[in-house]
Amino acid sequence: MPKAKALILDSDEATTEILQELLSQKLESHGAKDAKEALERCLEHEYDLIFTEIDNNGKSGVSVIEELKRKQPNALIIAMSYKPTVEQAISAIRQGAMDFLAKPFSVEDVALVMEKYFSMTTSSLAEFNLIENLAEEKRTFVLPTDFLILNPFLNEVLNMLKRFPGVDKRTLLSLRLCLYEMLVNSMEHGNLEIDYQTKKEILEKTLDYHKFLQERAQMPPYRDRKIVFSYQYANDKLTFTITDEGPGFDVSKIPSPLDEKNLESLSGRGIFITRINMDEVYYNEKGNSVTLTKKLSYSK
Repeated sequence: MPKAKALILDSDEATTEILQELLSQKLESHGAKDAKEALERCLEHEYDLIFTEIDNNGKSGVSVIEELKRKQPNALIIAMSYKPTVEQAISAIRQGAMDFLAKPFSVEDVALVMEKYFSMTTSSLAEFNLIENLAEEKRTFVLPTDFLILNPFLNEVLNMLKRFPGVDKRTLLSLRLCLYEMLVNSMEHGNLEIDYQTKKEILEKTLDYHKFLQERAQMPPYRDRKIVFSYQYANDKLTFTITDEGPGFDVSKIPSPLDEKNLESLSGRGIFITRINMDEVYYNEKGNSVTLTKKLSYSK
């Protein structure tokens, strides 16, 4: 296995030679006497560790760190300086340095830096599946009453959800369907206060119902109303909560998925479809917040 590579940027050749000797057992190292040469070497090699002086390198102090970081984003950078100040150390770290080394340094100083480097890189190379070891995740979003954002928003959310074990293509499809229906209900029937009879009358008067919704969403008191959407992954299930700022509705009138006559009516169709696809659908007493649960099945 090839050795990791280190770059040493220092105008003092003696410092470079000493560092190269100390690093030789673990790293292949290259020297550069100024920032220009260092940046040229960055075009030729992929470095894992970079030591750079910030006292006299042809650049204004720590600014060279930022430029090296742009050229070698994965490299860990160690800043070096004679009699470093606290301000200098803070600035170097903010620019992207991993650590700070005061010159003249001892063998122990370099050994500590190397221990830190190998500790960090070993951790990053170890096999570890973050999602398989995730016990719980919760995210909350606040959305405007805007139907145009629904599909882009759901695309982003579903990309997050598909990471979880048990969320296959079939599950994603049913989640998209249910979440879309519930979000539309929250905007249309909740925040915009359009019930089924009102919707029917509007559709009889205008062919562009979507335009009507967008215009209504800009009128007071509707324009300031938000939708709070959250999901939680825990205990092998996904739980979604969608809350609007409308007056709510009579929860007792929610159609039953077991009643065949509900198949003939468009009223409450979104809720009906959601209750079929989700394991649990629960409305709060006011009727302006719905909680959906989807149990996930997979082999551990």
